Amino acid sequence: MKVDPRAGFQFVAFGDQRALIHDDWPALIGAIDTLAIRHERLLFLIDTGDIVDDGAFGDQFRVLAGLLERIRRLPYLAAVGNHEVSSNRRGPARANTAAFLSSIGEPLSQERLYYRKVVGRVRFLFLDSNDLVYREGGGVDEAAVERRAHAQMEWLVHELADPAFGQDATTIVVMHHPIIESSAKHRGQARELWNYRFHGRRLADIFADGGVDLVLTGHTHTYERFRVMRRDGRGFHLINLSGKPEPLFLWFGDGARRAQDLRGNEEAWLYGKGWSGLAGWSVAQEEVMTTDESDQCGLFTIDAQGGVTLSISYLGRTSMGPPERLVWGLHSDHPDSLRLKRQK
Repeated sequence: MKVDPRAGFQFVAFGDQRALIHDDWPALIGAIDTLAIRHERLLFLIDTGDIVDDGAFGDQFRVLAGLLERIRRLPYLAAVGNHEVSSNRRGPARANTAAFLSSIGEPLSQERLYYRKVVGRVRFLFLDSNDLVYREGGGVDEAAVERRAHAQMEWLVHELADPAFGQDATTIVVMHHPIIESSAKHRGQARELWNYRFHGRRLADIFADGGVDLVLTGHTHTYERFRVMRRDGRGFHLINLSGKPEPLFLWFGDGARRAQDLRGNEEAWLYGKGWSGLAGWSVAQEEVMTTDESDQCGLFTIDAQGGVTLSISYLGRTSMGPPERLVWGLHSDHPDSLRLKRQK
């Protein structure tokens, strides 16, 4: 790396661009290239998934590699989306995805599409949420999914218990599917993930108990940000950075993909939509894009203490106002507290 990440660094996160389907890749790559020229500490890219339209076709990964050529100097780290693995249906998709991601230097295969990266004071855990969502039917090898899911969860619990990462470290989970969302599209999958249990514990509890500070997701083609807190004070932020709902020729305004403003009524709304086990949690939707959908990317700045700053930029936005700058202190006086404030 061109700078020592222990002194602080930056990365850009985005998702759901799907090579061959979305026509905004060149604009997004151009915006990232401009950011990289301006910010010498911008070290790598994070994609929350759906990097191609159908991973069963290896040529789509070659198209994506060509699109990324302009910014090849920036390492590209991706969580695996459902389009890469054909929603776990039998075929070559998982093997193709593992081959494309092999350059990240982790022992990936069609059996394992999850991995860890440590940069400075931040631990990134990239999950394959497909094995927690697409578990049966539709050509899915159910026994293989169950085997992979169990192995991944054992790995996740072990990683979160690693004594090398204490309260002073920052932990960021990157996964394609959200566990909380306001849009109707894929709502059942989000509920399923929220309720997913491993050895009797919900996934959200595993995150909270393991000291996860931030979860980056995609899948819904929306932008929204939640703060999820358990009654004991442990919790995490969840940020969905996943671009426009659909290509322009498929987008007809208000629909199932559009995010909804839940602020002030989050827990009652979630309960009414089927989320269970909320009694010990508080959920706050702190930002949401409900109109004038546009692609967005987040520039994350990590300081030397592991604190996180987020600046959101929109591509082709119209009446949404100027880009916002959001700052939260992941390490305040109480190690488990999360605070968020706006800066002018």
